[in-house]
Amino acid sequence: MKTVYEVVYQTQNSYEETVREAFFSFLVLPCQDQTQQVRTCSFSNSLDAEVFHHRNPFGFDVTSLRSPRPFTQFEFCMRAVVEKSFAFFPYGSTMTVAQEQEHLQDHSFYLNHHLFLSTGHYTRIDPQHYPQLLFRQQDQTVYQYLQQLNNHLYQLLEFDPEPTHVCTSANEVLQLGRGVCQDFTHLFIGVARLHKIPCRYVSGYLNQGLNLTGTAVMHAWAEAYIPGFGWQGFDPTNNLLADVHYIKAAHGSDYSDCSPIKGMLRTNGGHTTTYGVKIIPLPEPYSSQ
Repeated sequence: MKTVYEVVYQTQNSYEETVREAFFSFLVLPCQDQTQQVRTCSFSNSLDAEVFHHRNPFGFDVTSLRSPRPFTQFEFCMRAVVEKSFAFFPYGSTMTVAQEQEHLQDHSFYLNHHLFLSTGHYTRIDPQHYPQLLFRQQDQTVYQYLQQLNNHLYQLLEFDPEPTHVCTSANEVLQLGRGVCQDFTHLFIGVARLHKIPCRYVSGYLNQGLNLTGTAVMHAWAEAYIPGFGWQGFDPTNNLLADVHYIKAAHGSDYSDCSPIKGMLRTNGGHTTTYGVKIIPLPEPYSSQ
């Protein structure tokens, strides 16, 4: 089973004072992996600036541009056609619970996955919050536990874009009891890492036709490593497993590795930024002509 989508990412920036010089980087292009292939992609911007590409430390494509002239308005658009393949879920573990634990505690395994096991500002959880969390039972497989954790955080937090921001930590989210997809994801990652389960932050897109939370903008979910299977996506914002409706752009240790837009500006005064996402299912057989 294959599903084809057109993905459109747009951002509009307005500046109070003229921007004399600027450099922008976008981490918004869907990646290519075993479950998805980018068939076509294009970029446009209101400055007619030439774009160039490079890989970030995790191997994902970054699109950058430098302003050729002063401006007060800036628009950027990325369009891509992506083919998603059916994702298989690890319904039955190939390892016993004891074998999984031995695997997770192996020193070489830790060295290979240390970036997704250590905690920082976004994912560290203080012990006073532990009573709110769901901890793994001794007889649970990793997959069984992560499914329950996904549901637990979905029930624990209320989706609310007002009280949090891009720097909100897991500790702050637990105090507030609410947040956005980034906050649900950081909390899921923090709890998984408490159990020595490698877990990474994923930025991407979610099929809007499903009317799920987080579909109008770039979405965030987690990927956890399941011994004997590999990486599996979990979306605690919607209590779902990542499937053909999830289009991945990049992953990292937390949001700081996956911010969709970064920039350096020479200007005075403030600015406003708005952006939007459209995910359009395309009929098969698809033709770019």
